Amino acid sequence: MASETSPVTAFILLIAAFVVYFLPTFIAGKRRHPNGTSIFLLDLFLGWTGIGWLAALIWSASAIRDPEPSSPHSQDKVDAYDKLERLAKLKEKGHISPEEYDREKTKLLGS
Repeated sequence: MASETSPVTAFILLIAAFVVYFLPTFIAGKRRHPNGTSIFLLDLFLGWTGIGWLAALIWSASAIRDPEPSSPHSQDKVDAYDKLERLAKLKEKGHISPEEYDREKTKLLGS
């Protein structure tokens, strides 16, 4: 007597296999990993090897570094100081007068 599996059971197993196979891709998407596309491609083409699937899984769970949090206020100060340095160099070379330098410095520093 041969045991036959029902089509519903086969479909459920097919869905479960799909979810397990693409688990690294789902994890990367959920975590908004910056290399999500690369993880998907690794999973798609090398996931069947087992090692490729494990590499994609580890990569998808790896730490995501956020860029340095910088406030807009501190970035403006850095830009103002860079502009001030450029103005000082222009004054030293004689391209602008000391009065022009003082006027622009006042504008940049807001004093």
